Order: sequence, then C-alpha cells, then structure tokens
Amino acid sequence: MTRLDKITRLDRQAEAKSAKRLLKKEQLAESAVNALKQLGYARTSLRDIAQLSGMSVGTLHYYFEDKVDLIGFCVQRYKTAFIKEMEANLYGDAEGAQLVRVIGAGLAQSIRREAETHRLWYDIRAQAMFDPAFRDVVDEIETALIALVGQMYRRLKLPPEGALPAYLMLDAGFRFFLQRHLSGDAQAVDQFEAQIIAQLDAARAAR
Repeated sequence: MTRLDKITRLDRQAEAKSAKRLLKKEQLAESAVNALKQLGYARTSLRDIAQLSGMSVGTLHYYFEDKVDLIGFCVQRYKTAFIKEMEANLYGDAEGAQLVRVIGAGLAQSIRREAETHRLWYDIRAQAMFDPAFRDVVDEIETALIALVGQMYRRLKLPPEGALPAYLMLDAGFRFFLQRHLSGDAQAVDQFEAQIIAQLDAARAAR
C-alpha cells in the first residue's frame, strides 16, 4: 500500500467516524428536544434531559459540552428542518394567489404540528439577550429565517426591500398566535393563517 493509499484510507475512516458521531448526536437531540419542549430552557437541567430521554448524563456529556451546546444543536437542527419544509412549499407548482395560500397553510400547519418546539425557539431567542452563549446560534437561525422570507418575496414577485419588514410582521404574528394556541384557543391557528394570507395579498395588491 502506498503512502497516498494510507492517507486516503485514514481520511475515509475519519469521515465515517465523523458521520457516525453526527448521527448519534442527532439521535440524542431527537430525544432531548422532547424533554426540552415540555419544560423549557430555564427549568431543564442535563439530568432532567437524561432522565426524560432514557439516557445517562455521561452519554450527553460525551457528545455535548454542556446544556447550552445541546440546546443550541437541538434548536438549530429543528429550525433547519422547518426552513426546508417551507422552501418545499415555496418551490412547488403554486404561483401568485395560490402560492400565498400555500404559504399561509404551511405556516399554520407547522404551529399545529410543532407548537412546543416553536415555543422552545422563542424561549432560547429570549435567553440570548441574557446569555451570550446562545447569540451565535440565534443570529444564524434568524438570518436563515429572514433569507427564507426573502425567497418568499422573490417567488411572489414582491420588492426585495420589503422582506425584512415582512419577516418582523410574520414573526410577531407567529409568536402571538402560537401563544394563544398553546393557551387553548381553538381558533388561533385559523386566525393566524387568515392574517398571513391577508397580509401577503395586500402586499401583492400594493406592488
């Protein structure tokens, strides 16, 4: 075996080990997020997460430095999946007014399915104002969400400068109706969907 062959083999082994570690981290995060979204950041310790997830604290520490590292990984993983789902809605066959309704329905459905996980995102975003350890991951996620609204505006043929104000309005409405939904308001999600559709229809009419 040549030196180059040895180097190639070692590189492949390192890549396989890295991929295996990432898969395990994702599996742990899937279990951990179920505990976190029930209790929230402030009320949850690594020991709580371990107990609710059926694993040892030592296992969590092997893959994550601390609770901040674990929670940041969980939230980033979830938001990445959310963004991909919304992008799939944006780049389907729908156009114009029909696309507006697809967007509204997709956001509303996300609240119905993932309300507790969205709540965790807002919890961590608020915590970032006090704990600098969360600021980088929150900034990264929020930048991606703003870019998502930018894609939405391009698909709807709306002025790109309106994307940031639209994100701020969408985010405020999402959080408000999410909270009402979690408080037991059976009409909150439908009202949110209607508001988003009305907001985007108004933007299209004003272009």
